[in-house]
Amino acid sequence: MRSVPDVRTFPLSELAHQSALVVSAHPDDEVIGAGAMLSRLETAGVITVTGGVPGNGRSARVGLSSNWRYVRARRREAEAALSLLPRPLNPVTNLGLPDQRVVFHLSRLVRQMVRLFRVGSFSTIITHAYEGGDPDHDATALAVHGACQLLERQGVTAPSIVEMAGYHMSDGQMVYGEFMPHPDAGPVERFQLGPGEIVLKRAMLDCHQTQAAALAGFALTREAFRRAPSYNFLLPPSPHTLAYETYGWEINGQIWRRAAARAMHALDLLDDT
Repeated sequence: MRSVPDVRTFPLSELAHQSALVVSAHPDDEVIGAGAMLSRLETAGVITVTGGVPGNGRSARVGLSSNWRYVRARRREAEAALSLLPRPLNPVTNLGLPDQRVVFHLSRLVRQMVRLFRVGSFSTIITHAYEGGDPDHDATALAVHGACQLLERQGVTAPSIVEMAGYHMSDGQMVYGEFMPHPDAGPVERFQLGPGEIVLKRAMLDCHQTQAAALAGFALTREAFRRAPSYNFLLPPSPHTLAYETYGWEINGQIWRRAAARAMHALDLLDDT
């Protein structure tokens, strides 16, 4: 599947005036990429794909005795962070897929996204870029693009896809808050946060106590967005080592792309590759 270029042309400087659904992979991703933007949007919702907890005993590393307690802690942290926003969000939904393994559940996830996007009233989806920072970020990006492509096939106008900056590897270094260059991407719109927004975003990030060490590298003074480019998800986002390939996890880019190809085949999304 090659994702469909978004031809809707509202300038990203007017993003706050859109009705937007933030679709993120983990609890805290929506704050990292769009915490201040969520405070600016008059109509917004958040869908989180995973509980943010891998099934590998990592709960002990954050001082919790079980993965179940870790999942509950992460959910409570996310609820506390989003409750600080000046307006309520609707929906606020966690789909509960397993961390680091979203790509193996893509067929079901894409179908869920189709239903959610069809019944929702959102003009815009804000989500991750496909850039190898995290396998769940990449799988979430694929799910959003796949769902929008299926909606268009069904004669339904799909939401506009806008990406929020996350992190990726460049020249052997981790880059935070900027996008990996892509030839089909539009210009990046950077929103400078005001003093009150910086205080709010800091407070929202501080709610995620179990992730404090991981969140230290992200900027508090700006958020960056761009219109989603066309992706070929069967190709690696970079010819170099991907960020998540340096973590010692069981998944790598080759495994990810094989699982993605199986899901795209099952969903009949391979016709344009």
